[in-house]
Amino acid sequence: MIKTRPTNQALRAAESAGNRARKRAQIRYRFVERENIEEPVPPMARLLRGGRGGQVRLKLYLSFLWMQTEDLGTPLGYPARAWATLFDLPDPSKAGARRITDAQSWLEEQGFVGVAARPGSGNLITLLDDSGNREPYVVPGAAANRERAEKGKSLQNRYIQLPGTFWTNGHITVLSGAAIAMLLALLCEKGASEEGTGMWFSPSDAERRFALSEDTRSKGLRELSEAGLVTTRRRPVNPTDFDVRRMRNVHDLRLERLDDTAAIVARTWAGL
Repeated sequence: MIKTRPTNQALRAAESAGNRARKRAQIRYRFVERENIEEPVPPMARLLRGGRGGQVRLKLYLSFLWMQTEDLGTPLGYPARAWATLFDLPDPSKAGARRITDAQSWLEEQGFVGVAARPGSGNLITLLDDSGNREPYVVPGAAANRERAEKGKSLQNRYIQLPGTFWTNGHITVLSGAAIAMLLALLCEKGASEEGTGMWFSPSDAERRFALSEDTRSKGLRELSEAGLVTTRRRPVNPTDFDVRRMRNVHDLRLERLDDTAAIVARTWAGL
């Protein structure tokens, strides 16, 4: 049974945005995860935790990354109504637009963007560094190339790529903030591997790396399963042990599903 799918209006908005965007959004690992528990909460978790509206903030910031076609943070001047339509928010011209404006204000206060008001038109948004340090933004691929030319390889600009079909086929519309966060976490775990199978997180490892609650992780994985983007199966912890078999849930990414129009379908799911 289909529970949620994007509206035609949202898909038209996504098609229009896709004509102006990158083929793939580049997202730094450091936006999604931290290396150890002593580091601050990673930006992705900060966006979700910052009170009401975390889901809109995360979707909006990721969309800014997607729409950033220049290597530097070139201003984006699209109206709030357009973003609200892209995310399928109710009443995009009024209530939905206000939610976008609120998200822009929060991102500005936290140092992720600069906002210049333009009466009668959309705010002019300048993307800042994805760590929230208020420094100028540089697309990670370009920054990594520059670093290699100057002083060698750095881990600061490692990045994952989220295909544009995540937007143009409406996945950003139907997925919650929790599901998007877990999709990015799994992409980080997958890394450069072509397979993206058999991935798992212990609760302590997930907290250390992503600072996401167990409820968020469980909800996010369940939605990804319902969207067909992840399958979850049981696997022995150590298949060669003679002791009682201990099992864990492992997750397989199905990124090819991004090529289809998004839909959330109710199904049985095994859990974390």
